[in-house]
Amino acid sequence: MSQSPDLQLLVPARAENVAVVRHAFGGLADALDLPDQIAADIKLAVTEACTNVVLHAYTEDDGPLEVDATISDEELVIVVRDRGAGIHPRPDSPGLGLGLPLIATLSQSLELEGGSADHPTEVRMTFGLTGTQAA
Repeated sequence: MSQSPDLQLLVPARAENVAVVRHAFGGLADALDLPDQIAADIKLAVTEACTNVVLHAYTEDDGPLEVDATISDEELVIVVRDRGAGIHPRPDSPGLGLGLPLIATLSQSLELEGGSADHPTEVRMTFGLTGTQAA
């Protein structure tokens, strides 16, 4: 796997930018000639991760939404990063709490890191590019 990402996006964490990120990954899937099901899984997982940033990461202003993708022969690793409040249970959550379990189902692996003032929150998703996804 290369050291630097093959695709990097940095946008304000706003609802309209989730569609921008999703569209970029649709184009990446087309460029990689991925099977339709793998492309759909990637786009849905990225959409969920980015939506979580928009809904939960920042309380005051729109902070940054960072997305990196690194491609190797056999896998695509996507990191969605924010510099907000971190992942914590919220009784007043506007969502249903199904985003991370859905991402875990769609991806080959899911890792969560950071979430403090000193360390950005990272959602790292890995997708196999050959054959079928492991559930």
